[in-house]
Amino acid sequence: MFQSLEQSNFRNLKEFSLEFSEGITIICGPNGHGKSNLLEAIHIICQGFSFRTRTLQEAINWNADNFILRTKTAAIQVDSTGVKGKLEGKEFRKASTLFGTAPVVFISPEDIQLAKGTPENKRNFLDELLCFCKKSNMDLLRRYKRILQQRNRWLKYFYDGDEYLFETLTDQLATLAVMIWQERKELCEILEPHINNFYQTLCNKSEEIKFTYARAQSKEDFLKVLKEKYSAERSSGTTLAGPHRDDVELLISGHSMRDFGSQGQCRSIALSMKFAAAEIIEAHSGAKPILLLDDIFAELDNSRREAVAKIVKQKQCQTFAATPSAQDLPFQGDSLIKSHDFH
Repeated sequence: MFQSLEQSNFRNLKEFSLEFSEGITIICGPNGHGKSNLLEAIHIICQGFSFRTRTLQEAINWNADNFILRTKTAAIQVDSTGVKGKLEGKEFRKASTLFGTAPVVFISPEDIQLAKGTPENKRNFLDELLCFCKKSNMDLLRRYKRILQQRNRWLKYFYDGDEYLFETLTDQLATLAVMIWQERKELCEILEPHINNFYQTLCNKSEEIKFTYARAQSKEDFLKVLKEKYSAERSSGTTLAGPHRDDVELLISGHSMRDFGSQGQCRSIALSMKFAAAEIIEAHSGAKPILLLDDIFAELDNSRREAVAKIVKQKQCQTFAATPSAQDLPFQGDSLIKSHDFH
């Protein structure tokens, strides 16, 4: 259970020390009073990264040089020079050390982009879940990103230079690509029935959801593709094929969700994906993830609101639900935090 949080200089939040209970905690207050910031602070101390920004320094209060977040077992300080912290008494310098210490699933109205947005949205969703399932996947994705950056640099600046280096980078990229494809493909196969089950609960319809990763080439085939694209890659200065450009096929009753899904269907599939992720995390970690619900009910009709409430209660996860008004929620909380406690 996530028991407490102390903070100083995090975004626009005033310095506080809060204690949390099990069950559902309602975070209540007007828009613009820091509810999402509090959820973000919880996310960072549990995961080591923000759901809003790529650089933690952006979360430092404008009038401060750093921010500090602290729980009973972990602490992190972020300033312009970087990160330092402690986890169970051991010092660290990388925020990623915190990843998975307390599994978290963040759910917001912006999740609709999982159904309607770019392929990058679904890739990021998959890759974060891959890292929960297997810590070695974090290193695999980092290695791929590093080799990809080196290969792109060669294409952009050094294409008249060391051909052996380029061939080596291409071979390494292909090896890692095949490993990522296999991991993503297997994860999609595991996720699909969970997504369908939650979608049925949310919509009470028998529409079939297909969530499949079509791309899974052999290393030899991928090397052929890269060879065919070499001229175009030299012109563009970037790698034009690989896991960093793939999409996940998301169909509803055989039709593309992105092109044909209604707003209601897209919101339901996005929620289904997030709740399915919570199921997978619990299965792999043995721990129930913390649910962070950021004002998700305003965009839902009554039947979907009640269905989400049913799922949240059944999952029995520690839940933080941010809302302008507690009366707007389709469930009762076990505790209440008002915005004047942290803003």
